[in-house]
Amino acid sequence: MSNQSKLVQKMVFAAFYAALAVVFMAFNTMVPIFEMPNGGSLELFVIAIILASFHLGWKWGVGVGLIAWVLGMMFGFNKYMVTPMQTFLDYIGPFMGLGLAAIMPAVYAGKQKRSNLYIGIFFAVFLKYACQVLSGVYFWFPEGEAAGSLAAWIYSAWRYNLGYNLITLIVALIVIPVLVKALHSAKSSLRLEGLKESDQA
Repeated sequence: MSNQSKLVQKMVFAAFYAALAVVFMAFNTMVPIFEMPNGGSLELFVIAIILASFHLGWKWGVGVGLIAWVLGMMFGFNKYMVTPMQTFLDYIGPFMGLGLAAIMPAVYAGKQKRSNLYIGIFFAVFLKYACQVLSGVYFWFPEGEAAGSLAAWIYSAWRYNLGYNLITLIVALIVIPVLVKALHSAKSSLRLEGLKESDQA
């Protein structure tokens, strides 16, 4: 396959993953699962962006995340924007951070090389969680508390953002490896760019 054909194929897949993320956002809006009062639920769109990262490479994954956020905003999702920094921490950072899943290296258990798949999923969802915690601490802190206070940290990190992000992580750890395996076995000229293989692959 020529470089130009490969680029076109990647662009098609990137558009597909961005559109899939928006479909998942729409589904979450219509059928909210474990929804928090001020936003946040089981967020299925992470599956599309992380999968894009492992399929196309982390740079494309970051791009897919950014495009998915823009498209989602155009369709009426991701709309609670107060300041540029809050917008970054609530939306841009988490969406682009999910695309960094494939940047993680392969890991070793003794002398055995293991894939970067699971650690990449964990890393990506943790980046999303960290951004949302910071947003909560400085922009969505509890009434009567100060931004950056210990109470704001406890509320954002533990009481508000942990639960739905943990459920999202669990679902991602179950679903994404199945989809990656399906892509791996599919007859395609576009290999999994972001997946660092294990010794047992």
